[in-house]
Amino acid sequence: MSFLLEYNISDDTIQKIKENHEESMIFSVLCFKENVIEVIQYLKSIHIEVLDDLLINRLELFLIPKDVIQERFEKYNIQVLVDLINEDISVLNNV
Repeated sequence: MSFLLEYNISDDTIQKIKENHEESMIFSVLCFKENVIEVIQYLKSIHIEVLDDLLINRLELFLIPKDVIQERFEKYNIQVLVDLINEDISVLNNV
């Protein structure tokens, strides 16, 4: 999971990810590293500020293809959606 360090994800966050998720999920993240990176880059590009919280609590999000996430987000006003997510990540339950 050290590849996350390149995207300003702290060691502390990486440790929490490992603590909060089963080994199989961590393995999936490692197997689909390129997709995880694309999703991180996309979320950063639209100004999602709660990446650490998403990685710790909603790791499955990073296994969804970036194009699918982008398509779902574009059904909404992206700025409003981003503001809501930055306020409370549970908003993603409705996206």
